[in-house]
Amino acid sequence: MSGRNELDPDRSIWHFIALEVLRLRKLSGLTGQALANSIGCHRSYVSRVENASIHLSIKYAEQLDEIWKPVIPFARLVRWAEASDDGDWFTGLTWHEARATRHRMWEALLVPGLFQTENYARAALSSGMVDDVERAVNTRLARQEAVFGQSNPPRLTVILSWAVLAQPVGSNDVMHEQISHLLTAADLPNVNLRVLERASGTHVGLDGSFRIMTVEDRDVAFADAPERGRLVTDPGDVQRYAVRYDRISDTAEGIGSTRAALERAMETYR
Repeated sequence: MSGRNELDPDRSIWHFIALEVLRLRKLSGLTGQALANSIGCHRSYVSRVENASIHLSIKYAEQLDEIWKPVIPFARLVRWAEASDDGDWFTGLTWHEARATRHRMWEALLVPGLFQTENYARAALSSGMVDDVERAVNTRLARQEAVFGQSNPPRLTVILSWAVLAQPVGSNDVMHEQISHLLTAADLPNVNLRVLERASGTHVGLDGSFRIMTVEDRDVAFADAPERGRLVTDPGDVQRYAVRYDRISDTAEGIGSTRAALERAMETYR
């Protein structure tokens, strides 16, 4: 979580928004609770927005605009921030991930983070992806808990390339455990997991992994990339990802064939 003293409005639009909410709230003589009551949210939401630990949503931005009528509307600032790449993408990803009611994932090379075992995550992250491996593993497990630990967990539709199963990450024991975990996850009522087999040949998913998340009846996309990903919020761009996902889904194996593919892959790691 960011502390207010650590916020840098020159580096991040989100930090600017956080400090501006704090400034206008104090200028208006409102407590955090009073502001929360005015826009219909929890007191903790106001605090986290002001700390930039979460991003202000369009819904609440529009309500703040009605209350304060700032020179630059918060709704406009939020749209600018969502369209920018200011180095704060991870906060945006985790915020949307934990609040999404629907996830659609395409993974070309690795098991998606939300489905990784602790040992698989550690082996993958130990390849040089991060400086502090244990901290990154704990963060990944916390993200899983934020999604799967909900009383009403979201719907997750996952398509894995055959390469995910063929690419060893860690030892045979690590891979065996990971694929067993995928088989267990595939039995969950809120999970639909399928494999795109090698025989599918060239397809639109070869240029990289991505996911689409539905939050508050609005879709956002996230495209994986080395070092950092890209959160995509423009409706037209998100729609292009949705069409790409549908094209991949059209050629993926059915659930029964996928289970057989997972079991065959697991046997290779005995």
